[in-house]
Amino acid sequence: MKKRTLLASILFVVIIAMGYFGGMKYFSQNHSSSLLRLALDNSFDTLDPAKAYSDDSLVVSAQVHEPLYQYHYLKRPYEIQPLTAKTFPQFENKGKLLKIKIQSDIQYHPHEAFKNQKRFLKAQDFVNQFKRLTLSSLKSPGKSLFSDLVVGFDQYEDKIQKDWRRIKDISLEGVEALDDQTLQIKLTRSEPNIIYYLALNFIVPVPWELIEANQNNLDKILVGTGPYSYEGFKENYYGLKKFPHYRKDFYPTSGDRYANVEKLLDSSKQTIPFIDEVRFYVTSQEVERWEMFKKHEIDLITVPKTFIPSLYNAKGEINDSFKDQDIKLKHFPILANRWLAFNMKDPLVGKNEFLRRAIAYGIDYGKYVEVLSQNTNLRANSILVPGISGYQPTKEFRFKYDPVLAKEYLKMAGFDKHQNMPTILYSTRGNQAIHLLEGEFIKKSLESIGLKVQIQVLSFPDFIKKGRAGELTFFTDNWLFDYPDGENILQLLISKNFPGINKSAYSNPRIDELYEQLKQTNNLDQRDKIIQQMEDIVFQDLPWIPLMYESSFVLQYPEIKNFRKSSIIRNYVKYLKIER
Repeated sequence: MKKRTLLASILFVVIIAMGYFGGMKYFSQNHSSSLLRLALDNSFDTLDPAKAYSDDSLVVSAQVHEPLYQYHYLKRPYEIQPLTAKTFPQFENKGKLLKIKIQSDIQYHPHEAFKNQKRFLKAQDFVNQFKRLTLSSLKSPGKSLFSDLVVGFDQYEDKIQKDWRRIKDISLEGVEALDDQTLQIKLTRSEPNIIYYLALNFIVPVPWELIEANQNNLDKILVGTGPYSYEGFKENYYGLKKFPHYRKDFYPTSGDRYANVEKLLDSSKQTIPFIDEVRFYVTSQEVERWEMFKKHEIDLITVPKTFIPSLYNAKGEINDSFKDQDIKLKHFPILANRWLAFNMKDPLVGKNEFLRRAIAYGIDYGKYVEVLSQNTNLRANSILVPGISGYQPTKEFRFKYDPVLAKEYLKMAGFDKHQNMPTILYSTRGNQAIHLLEGEFIKKSLESIGLKVQIQVLSFPDFIKKGRAGELTFFTDNWLFDYPDGENILQLLISKNFPGINKSAYSNPRIDELYEQLKQTNNLDQRDKIIQQMEDIVFQDLPWIPLMYESSFVLQYPEIKNFRKSSIIRNYVKYLKIER
């Protein structure tokens, strides 16, 4: 009798255990609390930190690579804090010499180049990347930041005879490792934004082993010290997994008013990262991305502008289908603006100021903001954006919609008869629905004043390639600020940055001169005055016509916690949590 009771008890426990573990297996397969699914607008050609510059490539890289400094996740105005650096720089020689202590025991993700050995971060790894930026063959958008600034930077490529293999043994005077944990940087002058530069993806540590093993081609290589290691591109997503040997790090313990009101400090002092696996799905078509979110195949989405009307019902309340699932809708301002641009070397639009002014007065800006953003964005009154030092909210709009004046300027441009009207080639900034809508709006607006417009539909990678090669004529561009200073966007108008990020091929010696003054000026009031001078000249020359300041609506499923959108804080995934 006792034996039967014992056997029955054991059988009961086994059945319960099988049910429990079977249930857990089903739950983990179908309701994984450790998988975060996000969406990217576009795929990209490179992960090399010297070259990667699209927002999509940077957001993937930011989970893996770690520069010296980062932005505090929960504070606005933005506040810099050490990341791989142990402390803030020690400045000497009137700000021209920086000594930076590097944290010890920071481990890299495994890679075959390390030959199965643990590889720890060294100051020399930052030196390697500075050296790589000097190479013309990489065509790094970050090169201009350090040109004329870091001692010996501009001469280094010649010093190594353009041979990347000589990087290992030939020193760069302005950047050296004093020991494994001390980085020294010598500048030709003090630079007020140097701390921002050192928080960019351009300056992340790159071990020599990776450079050598891949012949300095890091387009497909993503190995860093961050909270997530790169698992490669699989099917239609970039895969990341929590790095098990990531150092001890914690969720922020302080924040601004928004962080407190939105209860973003509930995870304070908890160890990060929280989530085990991340997938960035490439969904170039907005409809596909929207449908994926509605099917809960991605966990949060920046709402495409064309779908904003579907967020609300007739009463102006969030749509019942979202409300029933407790989906959260949040609206975030971002440091981004949008403008029309001309190629100033083009014989038609670049050499005819009156034609550019006709276009500037031929756009109905209010209608543009309505059509492109459903009136959720603001019309731009400046090259700068709100939240950037030097921005003047009371600044008057330089151009207004005036079709009569636009036609007068067309006459002054030499196009007073319909048969004489030129055809202008407008290139889209991508091939998504919003870009096609924008192109049709520009075309219709300018045809209403008599111009002829042909639309060239480009994918985003082709737009970037053609733009940096100076092959675009007339186009819409936008800028997500890399750091919160007006200098960041003004670099797009400097002569030496063409070809490159100066897609307008704009060149004005006075602008170049003022930009150099700006880079050497620490006084905030004086910097603001210089920026205003530059902006006045740019509006007179008119390579750009400001359109609007961008913002984002974000939908997220209720289990996603701690999300706060920012255009310059890209390493945000480590702060996110999933609670079902």
